[in-house]
Amino acid sequence: MATVGYVQTSVDTYRTMLSAIDVIVVVLIVAAALAFIVLYDLTTIDIGERIREIATLKVLGFRRGEVDAYVFREVGVLVLVGALAELGLGTWLEGFVITTVEVDVVMFGRTIHAASYLWAFLLTGLFAAVVMLAMRPRLAAIDMVESLKSVD
Repeated sequence: MATVGYVQTSVDTYRTMLSAIDVIVVVLIVAAALAFIVLYDLTTIDIGERIREIATLKVLGFRRGEVDAYVFREVGVLVLVGALAELGLGTWLEGFVITTVEVDVVMFGRTIHAASYLWAFLLTGLFAAVVMLAMRPRLAAIDMVESLKSVD
């Protein structure tokens, strides 16, 4: 009977631990979606505010790739700075999550492998690339004449 009680206690402990991990996974998925949405919105705002400047570049004969590079260079710098900050903050967050999820029976490893940092960096870059691809048609659709009309 004591063995059955111990097994039931172990099962309850693992369920509690795994339910905490489920919450953390959901939070990470929401954070990734939020990062994508924020990057998309910032790029949309940036293009909207610089529409006259982009139209001027088109009038001056800049090709589509040159205009895209001009606009997306700023996004690339923001992503690079954000990804580097993410690596530092993510290390702290991982330590907090692991110590929060651990129970008396189970202890998780606390070593973060270099591949994990690489994957985090690459996924951030992938989000940025998807946003840039989604914004290319918007840049191409800027009407030079309408954009350069005087607001006065």
